[in-house]
Amino acid sequence: MNTPICFSKYFVDKHNLRSFDNVLKSKVFNYDDSTFCLYLLKSETSICSLTKELIKIFSLMKSNLKNKCKEDFTQYFNQLTQKVGLEEVDKEFIFKCSYQALCDIVPFNFFGNYENKKLFRCMVHDIIFSMKMQHLLPEKYLKTWDFDILPWRNISYTILHKILLWLLTAILPSIICLTFYVTTCKLDSDENKLIYFWKSQWQSFCDKKISKMLFSNVMEKFEPYCLGKKIKRNLPIAKRLDLKKLIKEVPKLHLVLKANYDCRPIVKYRNDELNKRQKYRIKEKLQLLKLLTGNQQHKIETAYPKLHSKWLELNKPKLYFIKTDLSDAFGSINTDKMMKILHENYLNYHKTESNMVLKKRVSEQFRNLVAELRKPLLVRFGSTIFRWKEGLVQGYKYSPALSELYYSYMDKIYLTEHLKVDNWKIKMFFRVVDDYLYITDCFDDAKAFLSKITNYRNVNYSKTAVNFQHPSIRYSEDITFIGYSYNTVTLEVSRVNSIFYGQICYKIKFTNAIENISNFIENRIGQSGVQISSHLFNLQYNSEELIWKHVFTTFCFSGNKFCTILAIACCEKDMKNYLPLYKKRVTVRITNAILENLMMAKPKLIEFVYCINHFRYLSWLALYYNAQKTWKCSNLIPLIKVELVKANCLFGKWREHARFISSNGDVQNTAIKEICRRSDLRAIVKKMDRLPYGFEVFNKKKF
Repeated sequence: MNTPICFSKYFVDKHNLRSFDNVLKSKVFNYDDSTFCLYLLKSETSICSLTKELIKIFSLMKSNLKNKCKEDFTQYFNQLTQKVGLEEVDKEFIFKCSYQALCDIVPFNFFGNYENKKLFRCMVHDIIFSMKMQHLLPEKYLKTWDFDILPWRNISYTILHKILLWLLTAILPSIICLTFYVTTCKLDSDENKLIYFWKSQWQSFCDKKISKMLFSNVMEKFEPYCLGKKIKRNLPIAKRLDLKKLIKEVPKLHLVLKANYDCRPIVKYRNDELNKRQKYRIKEKLQLLKLLTGNQQHKIETAYPKLHSKWLELNKPKLYFIKTDLSDAFGSINTDKMMKILHENYLNYHKTESNMVLKKRVSEQFRNLVAELRKPLLVRFGSTIFRWKEGLVQGYKYSPALSELYYSYMDKIYLTEHLKVDNWKIKMFFRVVDDYLYITDCFDDAKAFLSKITNYRNVNYSKTAVNFQHPSIRYSEDITFIGYSYNTVTLEVSRVNSIFYGQICYKIKFTNAIENISNFIENRIGQSGVQISSHLFNLQYNSEELIWKHVFTTFCFSGNKFCTILAIACCEKDMKNYLPLYKKRVTVRITNAILENLMMAKPKLIEFVYCINHFRYLSWLALYYNAQKTWKCSNLIPLIKVELVKANCLFGKWREHARFISSNGDVQNTAIKEICRRSDLRAIVKKMDRLPYGFEVFNKKKF
């Protein structure tokens, strides 16, 4: 009964809803009152407890629905004129029109009073403004429903729950989907934000993109499945059912919007359709591809400190950074060449492997893999089946592994000289999927790399950056690569600022785990989504001031998530009950994780002098700044101030306390006043007088 429900899944990415008859068959309107009540409640026991007044209300609801659905509810959305091209529709407009349609269907007698109607309005509003896969608790709204008035007096909560679910999971999604197409976009950092487009505009946009892919030979219609309606009607029923089943098994092709209203085609598979054996077979083939790809590149976290050490040894020479990436990396792969590379790598493995049992097993797996790769790759858009012809499609289960195999081989051909290790020079090459980073101390070597990389015909020069003057490539002193920002002068490493841009609520998945709010908060505000690594917290190449800034930023990110979850999922009076979770997961555990990474990467000759209260103070200071600006969280401020006073050995009144605390909570050292009140650290912390640049706290109006 109190199970969280994802209402948005009923109207997100729905292509094929043509008319209201697809949702509710017209014969339902011919049901008598008792049959219609049975259709709504799905239980004869529940029908027995219905009053005559409720049965009349349900009958009127059926009559209203029949009258209002004749035009597929389009009459409610004629107030705005549609422009040419793709444009986002205001959610407030959609809410007002959808709510008006529901009010015309559901008579006022159903609610009994304005307070109950207000609760229903609130539910509709939150559903339309919800996020992708966001689960809502009906109990949160219905616990204040007035059951002491007619028609709900002596009526069970279950009946109300079922009727509202029918309205909000069948009728409301139909009202939305018949006029709008709802999806997520990659237009900004708000990845789970739902965007509404006029359905006609979206259909026109998709038709143009599909036509473009057909014209450029990226894919083609797969004729065996693309029979016309007339031909299908003439087929025997058994054959039609088989064809329908085959079509459903083909994965869907989704067009995911990017910047400038470009799009990326992505195939989405349904994992629930695979059994354990099939999943195991896929895992086997992925392991085989990894084996045939050969030695994987070393991680940047381990290679960068070595580069920094050599840089110091050679008296800090000028380093040349090149960052680039490949556009449409999967789609640009030559599949014929890829298959040749796969066979060549397999033959090389077969020659060098001496274990006959392993060779036999790998040979069998290889044959199965090749047989599967030679099958036509089918995708479905709407009810039309296409065969993918050019490159690999993103989302295909083997695309990442095959892409790694292909580009690893091509790197060895085009960039051989740059992959070689030279003990007398500084040289570092990295590729992660389609992102490249090259660092060298030789200007000619850097120019040669730029020349060689043009062998890839899909280099994305708009995302290419260098730290030296070039006539056609963007100059930047800070080079970003896979979430890190590298200062090319000092070699300091920071987080990329864009990680924190946008509303944090759109980065949190409000799954059905929201049912247990304590566990949900505890799991979301920890290290999930927060970079804590020895690459970032490293005193070898990062100054102590930068380390403390990273510490504060990390706490700000967790504090932002904490306040956002409370604002969305909790009532104000209960918020204070969750502060101990923040202390446990952020103040204690994230502090421990940061210190663990710091000490693991710390050079022996460098000392890091701190008191545990320095970390505690910064964690509560970060939460204080977030609570000040986050909707509904201002009542936490007095409690946070108490914790700030307790941990403030840097500026506050001196008290005896522990300098270190072991994992089991035992005091290991007594704090030293001189360390606690370090003047240099006080100067650093004084600069932390606001949230870092780019942070956005939860804003109810924007949400």
